[in-house]
Amino acid sequence: MTRFLVAALFAFSLPWIVNAHADDAASAAGGYSATVPVADTTDAARDKAIAAAFTQVLGGLAPGTTPGADVLGQASGYVRNYKYQRVPGGNGLQLQVDFDPGSIQHLLQQMGASAVAGNAPVSAGSGGAAVAAGGNGTWWVDGIGNAQDFATLLATLRQSDQLQDVTPIAAQNDGVLLQLSWNAPLPDVLNALTGGGHFQAAPAHQGADASLHWTK
Repeated sequence: MTRFLVAALFAFSLPWIVNAHADDAASAAGGYSATVPVADTTDAARDKAIAAAFTQVLGGLAPGTTPGADVLGQASGYVRNYKYQRVPGGNGLQLQVDFDPGSIQHLLQQMGASAVAGNAPVSAGSGGAAVAAGGNGTWWVDGIGNAQDFATLLATLRQSDQLQDVTPIAAQNDGVLLQLSWNAPLPDVLNALTGGGHFQAAPAHQGADASLHWTK
């Protein structure tokens, strides 16, 4: 059972993985990247520049959001990649920093802010900045009997208006671990799926944010 799932996982997920990398690159260039001056190439100067870029990115995604000293101290942990470059028309250095979109979104949710597509302003609620209703993470789905089940399962999830970027990342026995994002409160999303007749609630699976059983 595991053998066919691994093979099917590779066949069905490869195009989506390629697209995900392309989407991530676009995200990094459109809101999750910043270029700031840097004094030199020492670790101290680089960390200072990363913190400045981090503040710039957060402020752009969620205007009015100011990271505290504890968050700034962890800025390097959100970096996907960085590169030094010469200042155009000058002799100084600057650092281009690309941050991981998923990690930044998660941080903004923890900070009580909502980063929305297109860098739209954060909507204020009765308690201050609104907390994003959606999220991203991993789901476990078992009960997959064959390759056709697997294909139908993916098609069903990818057709949902509440789910995006559904990508298989691991398989074991009759189950598959999926990476995905959702745009509504997780309980509401799961209730909609189980109410549709194809899924049932399943016992918690280690490392997954939600667990479902595929009923075909």
